Amino acid sequence: MAKRAATQERLPSRVDLQLARLVPAAPEGREWLHEVKFDGYRVLLWRSAERVRISSRGDQDWTAKLPATASAMRSLTCHSCILDGELITIDAAGVSSFGKLQQRFGASAGETQLQVMVFDLLWLNGEDWRERSQLARKEGLARLLRAAPRPLRLTSYAVGRGPLAAREACQQGLEGIVCKSAAAAYAGGRGGAWLKVKCVQADEYAIVGYTRGQGAREALGSLLLGSPGAGSRWRYCGRVGTGFTQAAIPDLLRRLQGARQARGVSLLNPPTRAQLRGATPLWVRPQLVVEVQFRGLTEEGLLRQASLKGLRPDRTVGSLTGAAHDAVKLRRPAQAGAKHGRARRRRGGVAAPRPGVA
Repeated sequence: MAKRAATQERLPSRVDLQLARLVPAAPEGREWLHEVKFDGYRVLLWRSAERVRISSRGDQDWTAKLPATASAMRSLTCHSCILDGELITIDAAGVSSFGKLQQRFGASAGETQLQVMVFDLLWLNGEDWRERSQLARKEGLARLLRAAPRPLRLTSYAVGRGPLAAREACQQGLEGIVCKSAAAAYAGGRGGAWLKVKCVQADEYAIVGYTRGQGAREALGSLLLGSPGAGSRWRYCGRVGTGFTQAAIPDLLRRLQGARQARGVSLLNPPTRAQLRGATPLWVRPQLVVEVQFRGLTEEGLLRQASLKGLRPDRTVGSLTGAAHDAVKLRRPAQAGAKHGRARRRRGGVAAPRPGVA
């Protein structure tokens, strides 16, 4: 009997994360659920009896960095479980802040200012829940987290009225929303059952090179960005020269200089001198991932008005897909009219997490 129980409690060795596909507009209909798109680090929370592991999207083990989260996992009323969520921190306006997360994550007493917004239940008490519907997993998760201590928090969601939820999220200053098919199972990759709508476009890229600047930024002017292309080649995606903090430049420059390579990077579309604004590129091995905001793409497919959000230590270059450049084109649904009033907005909207509010 003990051997059978141990077998039932054995967790899968690996979980392929389900990812959201970028779309220009949220879908209509009550067959879709809508959540806040948080600006943080994706995490998986694993528990088998008293053993707990917290892993990043790049499969780094963050258990030692998040002891309070590990303790909260041990307090749940289950023998085994796997939870999917996002590690975030909230700013004074009640919005998740990636910049503040970078400052607080790993800092002394930094976890007291962090939260894990849990949005999916993948495994529970020896049973694989990934084949169950999204709605069934949400209901099971709500039961499991009913009395969960911080920093674990249950992510709320709205049913239907996707365009309205997206509009309200943008009005609240959020990054966007994630739309999930209520009937779909959990499947790794960007299969289309999860969609994301962003208020400001943002994506992750590998640094493939950099240029020098002028004045105070003489050592580092711009980062040259790329995404995986065919075979072992890369696709040049543009440059980013704003959003750098003065304090972060020395560390970033040290990392880049350590990755320098004279032979350059194999690019499908090498940048022209005009695209580099006459600067000489200094090529590096693609090993650092950054997130940038931008205002669409040029006719050449390069980033417009890009601004650096920060390094992504939770991502590896092998996990990049270039999703922003391959966004699915959907017909934009009609927007809900103002005549529906405040009551309808309350029923269909997505609320941002507020400091101290579960």
